[in-house]
Amino acid sequence: MIPRWAGRPPNWWKITARWRVEETARFVPVPYVTMSLIIVSAFVFSYELARSTFDLDRLFRKWGVVPADLVDWLKSPDFSREPLTVVTSAFLHDDAVRFASNIAILCILGIALERLLVRSFDNAGYWIFAATYAMSLLGSTALQVALTADDTVPIVCASGAIAGIGGAYLMTDPRWAVLGIVWLLLQVSGIAALGGDTRLAYYALLGGFATGCASMLLLSALLLRTRGA
Repeated sequence: MIPRWAGRPPNWWKITARWRVEETARFVPVPYVTMSLIIVSAFVFSYELARSTFDLDRLFRKWGVVPADLVDWLKSPDFSREPLTVVTSAFLHDDAVRFASNIAILCILGIALERLLVRSFDNAGYWIFAATYAMSLLGSTALQVALTADDTVPIVCASGAIAGIGGAYLMTDPRWAVLGIVWLLLQVSGIAALGGDTRLAYYALLGGFATGCASMLLLSALLLRTRGA
């Protein structure tokens, strides 16, 4: 349902309100992108659960983002694996509660957003969703690395990208903000850590959320413009 406002709706919501459509029983798109993210994340996490603390530490250091290493690579780019860690870190979790809460956000808001985009923009909706996720990942990593450039402790940015998806959906229906607050509290709890030397990327959460919000507004506005809406 489209949110009903007692007063004047927020200005930022008007952009997405122009293309948001009501759900119909006749057309329920398959959320291919979200389901792929869930499956890959679950597979990687199951692999993590089977590792010892020593192996986890090596895994996070090899495939997580080490800010100092990435900054060094940016100063002198080569064909090393550093840029790849930005992608691989998006599927790593160092805490069972964070993993479960991230999967919950994908199942609730991720699937809802992807279906909404596909119903509104046909197959282009899949690309908009994927682009939003990718830009949220890049935004979360960029802010975290920029503010902790000398840090040698690996970070895993799965939560940053998920924050972007949550922010993007809130741009279409802000009534889900309470769920976002609960998710954030679970993220910072750290009550079920798997082990290994990692650090919660607080700045990545902020960067991913802001990027997700901005990406949804920008991409939807551009598509509306190309359609002459």
